[in-house]
Parts: sequence; C-alpha cells; structure tokens
Amino acid sequence: MHADRSNTSSSHPRAFTIVELLVVIGVIGILALLTTLGARRLTAGSRLAAATNAVTSTLGNARAAAIKDSAVTGVVFRAIYNPATPQIPQRVEMITIRSTGERSVFGTTSIGARMAERYRPVQGIAATVLPEGIKVAGPMYDPPGNFGALAAEQVFATQADLTTIAACRETIDCNRTIAILFGPDGQFLTRPPRSSIDEMKCYVDWNDNGALIPPPADPQDVQLGNCASGLFEQFWLQDHPDDENNLMFVPFLSVYDDKAAREIKGTDWGNLNNMINELTGPSGYIAQFGDRITFNRFSGIPERKVR
Repeated sequence: MHADRSNTSSSHPRAFTIVELLVVIGVIGILALLTTLGARRLTAGSRLAAATNAVTSTLGNARAAAIKDSAVTGVVFRAIYNPATPQIPQRVEMITIRSTGERSVFGTTSIGARMAERYRPVQGIAATVLPEGIKVAGPMYDPPGNFGALAAEQVFATQADLTTIAACRETIDCNRTIAILFGPDGQFLTRPPRSSIDEMKCYVDWNDNGALIPPPADPQDVQLGNCASGLFEQFWLQDHPDDENNLMFVPFLSVYDDKAAREIKGTDWGNLNNMINELTGPSGYIAQFGDRITFNRFSGIPERKVR
C-alpha cells in the first residue's frame, strides 16, 4: 500500500506573501493614524468643553459673591508665565477681583479728571487655572484700537503669548487684560458704576504696592516689558507677565483653544494682518471655533451659547 500524497501540501499552512504583509501593515497604520487623530480631536474638544464649564462656573461664583457682599465684583483673565521656567507652559488663570475704592488722577478731559481705580483679588476666593493652550477672548470694547476697515467690535482681544513677547516676536495690538464685571445686585456691567469711558480706568494691583503709595500717586506698574512703545501701548497692551494693564470690560466672552489655532494656522503673527485674518478677526479661528458665553441683560447670569 502506498500512502496518498495528493493532500500533503494542504497539511501545512500557507505563508503570507510580502505583498500581503505590506497591505496588512498599511491598513494597521491607517487605522492607527485615524484612531490617533480621533483621540486628539476628542481630547481637544473635551479640554475646551471643560474650560468653558470652568469659566461659566467662575463667573457664576463671582456674581454670587457680588450679591452676597453687595459689592461690585469682577473676574480677570490673566496670562501667567515665568520666563525663568520655560519648560512650564503658559496658562490663563481666572481671578475674582474687587475695587479698593482708591483712585488716582492721571489727566483731565472736557468732562473732568481722568481717574485710575485700583482693584485687588478678593481674599478667600482662589484663582482657577485653565487647561494648557486655552485662552479667553472678548470683542475690542475700550479702547477700540486701529484695525483699518474693520470696526473695533469685529476684532477679538485676547491674552498675550508671553512665551514670544519676551523677544517681541508677536504683535501685541490684540492683547488686552480682559475682565467681566457684576454690580452689587448681580447685574452685568460693561463699565464701573458712575463712570464714563473717558474718566475711569481700572487695573489690578498684582504686586500690591499701591498699598504703600497713598493717592493721588499712581502705583500702576506698566513699564515692565520692552515691546510697548508709547503710553497707549504701555497702559493697554500686555508685554510682560506682571504688567498691571488697564482692564477691558467686555460684553461677552469666547473661550477657545489657542494651542490648536497655532498648530492649524502656523503663520507669523508678528504681522497684525495675519493675526486678524487667522485668529482675532471676524473670519478668524476665535469667531469660528470659540465657545461663546453671553450674559442675561437683566439678571447678569452667564449663559453658554451652543454653536
């Protein structure tokens, strides 16, 4: 008897060819890439949603504090960064503030003296730090700035990129110290009570040295950076982490992912036109992808606007 050899080859598994292996590896690579991109989008979206919720919560708490203490209370969105530790990314912190009632004269107008009102952080309310890369913007409201054919309210202001400001590599025209203000009854305000735009400016005394200099001396520290040239830039545009710039109280906010914007756009924002076209203008990243927070006209309650 001879063994049947007709099915000998079927008893051993067939090996993959090189072409088949390359196809499988390619498919795995594509799936991995899609999974990574999807995870990054999900993570970025979750980070922005968490930040927007944190901003809304902080604003609600500040409004509640204003009602509880029957005092004008605000929230400042401050860029924080230490050039001595560049490995630690820049962040934005939300600080609840209140006026000290101290005012300094810094000039006159046709309607009277120009005053600077000193604010301080509210004791007992801790600052909240937003996730890395998240910033908060608001429309140019006071002062408007010069943006050519665009109306001031069409351009967003936001926190400076302090990692590049040290070398003056990025325009500071769209930088402001943005703030939100609530009255003693919780009403939403866009300027301090009993003041006009011309006669009243406000700032936060971060180093608290104003307590050592009694009015009418002006303890406002704005001459710390090297990028602001004239008085307007020194008092309004942040070019140093410790600048005590004038506060710009805005009518609404937009929370956005500045890190994602820089990764997507990647253009030189040392040019103001590039900055406006890609980030701060009416067709820029903030207007398209920011989470907007508005305020009820009568109650002052912050409301998240769903896109």
